[in-house]
Amino acid sequence: MQTEIRNINDVELEFELNVPAGDLAHEINEAIRRQRVRTTMKGFRPGKVPTTMVKKMYGKALAYGVAEDRVQSAFRTEVLEGDTKYDVLGQPTITELDYEYEGDLRAVVSFGIRPTVELGDVSKVKISKLVHEISDEDVDKEIENLLAQHADLTPDEGPAKKDSYVVVDMQRLDGKKGDPIEGEKQENVPFLLSDENLMPELRKAVTGMKIDATKEVKLPGPKDEDDRYYAVTLKEVKIRELPELDDDMVKKVTNEQVETADELKTQIREQLVQGWEQRSREYFQSDAIEKLIDLHEFDVPNSVIEMYLDAYVNDIKSQNNNELPEGFDEKGYRERRRNDAENQARWMFIRDAILAEQNLEVTDEDRDEHFDKMAAQGGFTGDMMKSYYQSMPQLMDQMDQGILSSKVFGWLEGQMKVTEKDKDAYEKEMKDA
Repeated sequence: MQTEIRNINDVELEFELNVPAGDLAHEINEAIRRQRVRTTMKGFRPGKVPTTMVKKMYGKALAYGVAEDRVQSAFRTEVLEGDTKYDVLGQPTITELDYEYEGDLRAVVSFGIRPTVELGDVSKVKISKLVHEISDEDVDKEIENLLAQHADLTPDEGPAKKDSYVVVDMQRLDGKKGDPIEGEKQENVPFLLSDENLMPELRKAVTGMKIDATKEVKLPGPKDEDDRYYAVTLKEVKIRELPELDDDMVKKVTNEQVETADELKTQIREQLVQGWEQRSREYFQSDAIEKLIDLHEFDVPNSVIEMYLDAYVNDIKSQNNNELPEGFDEKGYRERRRNDAENQARWMFIRDAILAEQNLEVTDEDRDEHFDKMAAQGGFTGDMMKSYYQSMPQLMDQMDQGILSSKVFGWLEGQMKVTEKDKDAYEKEMKDA
């Protein structure tokens, strides 16, 4: 038997195996002998079928099984357990298998290994961090949203004002000719003109319109698509009258969970603070990952990219009774998501390099602190949460990985050139990027 390991690039290797037919003969004969013991045939006692007949019926299949076993065994011995002990990632793939029954065996196995990541100078990376101080106005808006669910809508003769509740018809137009596109009409579409999530172009067009008036409006199309044109007809205008925020209303909008307006305002403020902190954290982490990927250049094993693509596909299956939707183009989907998978793999390797270089690890104190935080939110004790997680190793590992990620981003924030920006400045920067 002869073996060779050769590099395709820094992270892709090939393991070639050549085995003369004579070296396989004993294993094939042993496989035939074991099959003979299990074989039954009319006219012969169990296990007494002639070897020549067993060989004729099962010889090829058994020989191919022996050949595959030899490839796997040699790969394990030479690659996984050899002197070098390659750090194989993902699923090795047999890319060539030349074998004919009772002939020589030649096989090539492609596999990927962990890349060497030399961390760049993180201290030179500039990054913005969203900081938003919760104001009384923010709290009032949230309370208004709660009260809006119990508001009275009174018909108004118009025209539509900046805080009006309106109902419109929206007929999509051919952008070049201005003709209505058949089947592209939305009728009786309701919205509040003061809703901050409303497209500014639509708000500006409808504000000031009279009932039954029609105006042509250009609205931004979905990502990577052209603008769209609509004929917007104002059907109804209503005034929204919010109820008074007294104790009875507080109990009503909170399902008896809060009793007074002051308590409600305090609770909402705390929720807003937590929400904006979470948003800031997510934005920072996303930006940091993108900048670190740009900072580091290295090859990524194809086997790891395929591993992430498999996970994406399996996620779709899990949402569809463990099957892909009918007509789903898996090949096209994998190609579209390939860049995402490669970037996810790159971040994994960079993160691992930071953990190793900075000796970041999860301590028992880290876990106990995490258990106490979760317990406080759910009304349990820290010991109860600890026992639950210890009984489920997968959950425990997920928690540890989350703690490690927090430590990585904490270290990065301390190393990078971070500029805190308020909501308006941050959103402008993201828009201009």
